[in-house]
Amino acid sequence: MDTISFAGKNLKTIMITAREKDGTSEAREAEPYSYRFEAGNKYFYCYDISKMGTRKFRVENIIDVSVTNNSFSPRWPVEV
Repeated sequence: MDTISFAGKNLKTIMITAREKDGTSEAREAEPYSYRFEAGNKYFYCYDISKMGTRKFRVENIIDVSVTNNSFSPRWPVEV
């Protein structure tokens, strides 16, 4: 969460790897935006650059996060 927060505050994209519902994992570049609680679970919301859409991940399913050197212009308020 510290890495995501750093990226958000500095308007840098992240490379995030997370377990999908089918058990697979995939690395993707994303713009970090917010955390939300839903039905007792904490979710991380981001904008997936390659799929051109918002995505959410259960925080417990995030495997790895790293900050890239790529900057972004926020589409929405960055709350991380």
